[in-house]
Amino acid sequence: MLADDLNRCVKIPIPVGAMHLAGARRVPKLTTQIKRPDRFPYLSALRGMAALWVVMVHVAHMPNPHLALPWWAEGFVGNGVMGVNLFFLVSAFSLCLTMPKHDKEERPYLGFMLRRFFRIAPLFYLLIIVTRLMRIFPFRWSALAANIFFVFNFIPGSGYQTAMVLAGWTIGVEMAFYVMFPFIYARTKSVTLAMRALVVAFLVAAAFRSVIGNLVADSASYINQSIFGLAPMFMFGIIAFYMVRAAGEWKHKRVIGALLLASVPLQFYVIIHGLVPFGPAIYWQGPMFGCLLVGLYLLPLRLLVNTATVWLGNISYSIYLVHSPVIVVLAYRSTVYQRLHGLGLGPVETYALALGLTLACVIPIAALTFYGWENWLNEWGKGFASRMAGRKEQPRIVVQEAA
Repeated sequence: MLADDLNRCVKIPIPVGAMHLAGARRVPKLTTQIKRPDRFPYLSALRGMAALWVVMVHVAHMPNPHLALPWWAEGFVGNGVMGVNLFFLVSAFSLCLTMPKHDKEERPYLGFMLRRFFRIAPLFYLLIIVTRLMRIFPFRWSALAANIFFVFNFIPGSGYQTAMVLAGWTIGVEMAFYVMFPFIYARTKSVTLAMRALVVAFLVAAAFRSVIGNLVADSASYINQSIFGLAPMFMFGIIAFYMVRAAGEWKHKRVIGALLLASVPLQFYVIIHGLVPFGPAIYWQGPMFGCLLVGLYLLPLRLLVNTATVWLGNISYSIYLVHSPVIVVLAYRSTVYQRLHGLGLGPVETYALALGLTLACVIPIAALTFYGWENWLNEWGKGFASRMAGRKEQPRIVVQEAA
């Protein structure tokens, strides 16, 4: 059962010597503590792979001119933006895992939002400063305020919905989802209820798509980067959570896991070639990544879930936010990528060198920002959130001795 995986510490009190006679030696209460891992390897590995996939597409497409690739490589690399939706599914799944601990707090919603704020905001604010120093975007005080208060996803325009941080639009989507998540979680306590929430999210997205064209100039971009259009992706993550929780009772788990993982490349082919039977192709990424998530839970292949991918997953947020400024420096503030073009190598070799060089810069910087800034403030924020949320008083059970 998924309960075996819960990332929390469970204390099981074992009363010993409930009754004692006068003059008898009192036996102390024993406490057995079962420690649970804070994260699950397959979730961290998925975060790491999603971050690398996003870096791959940006290395190819951010330079001007783009780094050309043959069709067989472009099919995978060019669709690296899908890594963002994989992030969204994993995020919703992870939030479902951690929500039960908030039930012990006096002010659970406050505790939840403070923890999410300190998980996201410190590094995002740091990258706002870096982006400003690099003068990547024109500066506007109104855009700065929207970014600081994380309301920019609702405001169309460059620097607003797109964020003042390169690729930071996803943070606006995440923060908007965090505001709604506790209410969604309280009403989705099973696979059936989660599927109903998915239907509601689809209806909201359809209504949003039908009216937004009359409200904003660039409706296509606004829809693709809006929480209203992307809400179904998070619902797929919640469904995957309840599927995993039910998986403890399944027979032939490894076989089912293998079949789910084998279906992912087929679904990917159908999506990128426009062969989906109905609806926007983006939403078909939900079932695909859901199969990947549940499949890796049932069958954590060493090729995908290993020390390297798990570690990359731990620093994936830093990788995601720092990689774009690094590419800007390599592609526009220096001649590094141009020199790679001048070597006369084939497109695959040129791209491989560019990707390797970019990762050689991004990963050390991401590790520094993670250990020196992001993780430090995140841990402090957890303690602060716990103090602000408070703890519910546990009822005390008094056992009266027999006369």
